[in-house]
Amino acid sequence: MKNKKFLGIIVFLIVISLFFVGCKLAKEEPVTEITEEIVDTGALVVESSPGLAEVYIGEEYKGDTPLNLYNLPVGAYEITLKKQGYADFKKSAAIKVGRTEEIDATLTPIVEEIKPKIEEPTKEPEKSAEAPESAPPSAQLNKINLSSFAMYYDFGKMEFTGLRTTTSDLFSRKYDTYVYFTALTPTKMYVLTKPVGEVTKEDCIFADTAVAPLFSDQTLCVKTGEGAVIAIGGNWKTMPTELELKKLS
Repeated sequence: MKNKKFLGIIVFLIVISLFFVGCKLAKEEPVTEITEEIVDTGALVVESSPGLAEVYIGEEYKGDTPLNLYNLPVGAYEITLKKQGYADFKKSAAIKVGRTEEIDATLTPIVEEIKPKIEEPTKEPEKSAEAPESAPPSAQLNKINLSSFAMYYDFGKMEFTGLRTTTSDLFSRKYDTYVYFTALTPTKMYVLTKPVGEVTKEDCIFADTAVAPLFSDQTLCVKTGEGAVIAIGGNWKTMPTELELKKLS
């Protein structure tokens, strides 16, 4: 009986000892805490005109525009856009937590320097010693240049100048829309409402007027003191500058 009682006390003491040892070990065992590092990030959107430009962050190629980059750590970045034929576009971007930084780049074309073409001087044609630089009025058989406001006409010599001579046949003054003629004795005139190219000698048989205005598309028939019959006229929209001459006899 005593042995059984003694054995029970020993078992009780062993259980109590194990309990205290377990509590001590539980207190001494370190507790490992699991922590996850959280990094602040943002986003970057890059567009360009024209598109398909290469995007670099620093020296690292990230893709072509339009480009969206997410989860970029907060901080400052140097952004460079490159496209053949265009100048590089550079800009600093500040990425903020939870924010989207936008870059809209307009690329500038590279203009090649065009060197001016040096043209060789044009050689003037050699002047003939026999032909004068401009034909004198006496050689203009079909045209009369109204170079002056007032002019004298010598049909015998075919000279039309600003100086009167003893053989001058007509005198004219040029106005905005017509030429006013005066016949110098013994010359007579007559105005026809007919283009000079269609006038014949038979149209000028009544040449007996001393003064007459000549308008566009009209013809002045002239009968000189030597008996020659001349038709002059022309076509103009503003001020007359030139007359046509046709010798009928």
